[in-house]
Amino acid sequence: MQFYRRPQPIAALSFDLDDTLYDNVPVMRRAEAEGYRALCELFPEAGRWTQEQWAQRRWQLMQSDPSLASDMTLLRLVTLQRGLMELGVEEHVARAGAEQGFQAFINARNQVMVPAQTHAMLTALGQRYPLIAISNGNVDTKAIGLRDYFEHVIQPGEGRRGKPYPDMFKAAQAHYPNLSPARWLHIGDSPLADVLGAHRVGWQAAWFRGGIYDEHELVVLPTFAYADNQHLADYLLA
Repeated sequence: MQFYRRPQPIAALSFDLDDTLYDNVPVMRRAEAEGYRALCELFPEAGRWTQEQWAQRRWQLMQSDPSLASDMTLLRLVTLQRGLMELGVEEHVARAGAEQGFQAFINARNQVMVPAQTHAMLTALGQRYPLIAISNGNVDTKAIGLRDYFEHVIQPGEGRRGKPYPDMFKAAQAHYPNLSPARWLHIGDSPLADVLGAHRVGWQAAWFRGGIYDEHELVVLPTFAYADNQHLADYLLA
């Protein structure tokens, strides 16, 4: 573990999910392929664009509309609907087709294998701290066997923006009004969504080095960085 800031007493923990508690890269590869396959089966004209081209359109939409950038479910639905309409599908049909295509994606997206080490860590930490999940993603924590560890699971939707916006952090704080922001530790792999997001609301941040980001992508320094869940658990339980 590497410390960048002087840690303060911790009273509550929030966890990012994807690529923090499990490897989400292979999951997303399978889900993307399954979603594309199902979309082309429903709408053969969707095959005029490759899976990579659909992903590029989603990326462009995310860059042009910040309100979609942190809500992965809405981003995918809008990408599918607009894409189908551009390919000549009527709006009401495209809207229903987007829902169907997304459902195929999300079914595969929830096929997550959570490591035994993660279960053990959450079990131990949950006996000492209230645990919250704060995720920009759309994984179903019940479907992947993690829901029971968390007192609350907070994700974007219904006007609530994702990290690094403060909305979800503030929603977590609302459940524990007697805890000051500095008593929270948010744990995640994203330098922007997790570390910067927590920093903006006055929370401490633990950056997981084992995710998909490099150190040079840090915008602000976390309280500390770690590369192994056992090290994290040992420190927080000491």
